Amino acid sequence: MPVQISSTSFTYVYFAGVLSADYTSGNHVHCQPFALSAGDSEARRFDLGGQFIEIAPSATGLPTVRDKDVLIYCVSWLANAMFDERHRDLSRDLRFTARDFLDFSKRGIGGAQYDGLAQALDRLAGSRITTNLRPPDEIKECGDSFNLIRYEAERDRDGRIDAVSIELPERLYYCATDWTQVCAMHPDYFSLTPLHRLIYFLAKIHCGEWQPWAVPINELHRMTGCSSPFRNFKISVQGLLKDNSIPEYRVEIDAQKVTATFYRR
Repeated sequence: MPVQISSTSFTYVYFAGVLSADYTSGNHVHCQPFALSAGDSEARRFDLGGQFIEIAPSATGLPTVRDKDVLIYCVSWLANAMFDERHRDLSRDLRFTARDFLDFSKRGIGGAQYDGLAQALDRLAGSRITTNLRPPDEIKECGDSFNLIRYEAERDRDGRIDAVSIELPERLYYCATDWTQVCAMHPDYFSLTPLHRLIYFLAKIHCGEWQPWAVPINELHRMTGCSSPFRNFKISVQGLLKDNSIPEYRVEIDAQKVTATFYRR
């Protein structure tokens, strides 16, 4: 039986970097399988040193940054259970009500939000990861190809999703239950635009407590997987100076070097 997620048991919101990898060469790659908006159907592949990660989209496209909220919800439950030593709540098989998820991710509770959840689940379940990255030794049975989730939906009399039973891949479960692999998130994350969410994630990964992260804006454009023209992306990044919209971080832009530098607040 799946473990029931209880909305009263969340202390912090967490994410796990399941699709990032360190290589013996000292290089680091962060793979971004999440699109900024629905309808992106272009497969993505990341190569480095003979190792690769490939993301094949579902029939309706890649999962979006907002779709990732489902994974954040599950990872947050597992990480909180791990830190609180609630061992009975640690499972790859989880169940949650649609209403609790919508409240957690700060969405409305109208018909459009329930439809959006159904579409998010389909994109997550239909997209497939293929990689030759070796999983940690603790994962005994894990192939080189897996879906982001498997799920079954329970629906009410009107056909609207009432609850979801979800199975997480072993790699994500391992990361979510390893204290070195999870990172607490700012509660304002769910109020960010999709692009600012991606930039926030990258800052969390690369910007240290005392060490700032300087990145060329064209490299940041590539890392986010943003498909908009670079000039539009550059304007969006420069806008971070005005609205200060990335929680936890202060951003400085060097116009001459076309570089963004992130500082932990």
